[in-house]
Amino acid sequence: MLRSILWLPGALMVVAVLLDLIITCIQTGEGRLSRAIHRPLYGLLRRAAQHSGRRALLSWATPLIITGTLTAWTLLTWIGWTLIFWSQPGALVGADSGQPATFIACFYFVGYTISTLGLGEIIAPLPFWRVMTDVAAINGFFLLTFAITFVVPVAQARSERRELALLLHRAGPGAQALIVNAVQDHDRGLSSLTGDLQPLLNRLDSAHLNSPYLHRFHDHDRQDALDLHLPALGEALLIIQGALAGECPRGLKRALASVDSLSRTFERTQARHPLLKGAGVPPQPDLTPLREAGLPLNAPEVFREYLHSHAALRARLHAMARAGAWRWDQVATPEVDERPTD
Repeated sequence: MLRSILWLPGALMVVAVLLDLIITCIQTGEGRLSRAIHRPLYGLLRRAAQHSGRRALLSWATPLIITGTLTAWTLLTWIGWTLIFWSQPGALVGADSGQPATFIACFYFVGYTISTLGLGEIIAPLPFWRVMTDVAAINGFFLLTFAITFVVPVAQARSERRELALLLHRAGPGAQALIVNAVQDHDRGLSSLTGDLQPLLNRLDSAHLNSPYLHRFHDHDRQDALDLHLPALGEALLIIQGALAGECPRGLKRALASVDSLSRTFERTQARHPLLKGAGVPPQPDLTPLREAGLPLNAPEVFREYLHSHAALRARLHAMARAGAWRWDQVATPEVDERPTD
């Protein structure tokens, strides 16, 4: 009796994976099943990095999450179809012996069916189960197609994340260094931090809106770390708008809006992360490097009030840096010869 209803949990597994594939790979966001896979894997990796004191372990988040997701999708689909075929004695038989297939034989049959190999060692003698075999094969084809759809955009987004991080690393590093170097060394001045970066910021913002789990990915090297350089860019844009006297460069509001949007997708992805809740608003920056560079500044109380109105954004940027195991001083005014933290 129990065996005859195993098709129900099996069907639920198959449907759950299909829905998760559609939501994760086609619709904007992260499916519930994917989220249930990503969070514990990411949490285990974070705890390992924290206990060992090695930040470099976080760089394994990308292969761990991708491999874990693909493995879970495949296993749930495989087990689901196995339960469906096993629920009916005689649904599958040996091609030569004609004997009903055992559970292991059903598992083997489903494996080569959803992988579209079609070995033919086990067959479905009844028309209904022949049709179900075709459905399982189509399901396997969908699984393979969506797996590629899942991996390829991640690889593209990773490349663009590194591109922006590398640009900011070479332009800075650090929030105030970004400003000083833009004014002194770039022919477009502060516009290099607003208009020039806008297309890349828009692409990254779109990628993270479509795939918010990208915020769980980290890089080993400091120069590639978006979770370090994006907060530095955000802090630099806030300083430009709130602390520098005179007219703001064109494109500043759009660039700041993109940074704000990226920080909000981070908040949505990492909402339960303890670092997000405990990060707090970072201290008001010391603008001595800007004064020494001869840049005109607004009155301190004006800047203080401006930062207060953007406290939520700065708290999210602080949490983003901490999620990547970076300190705020590494974001604001890092030492020139500072080495990456392992």
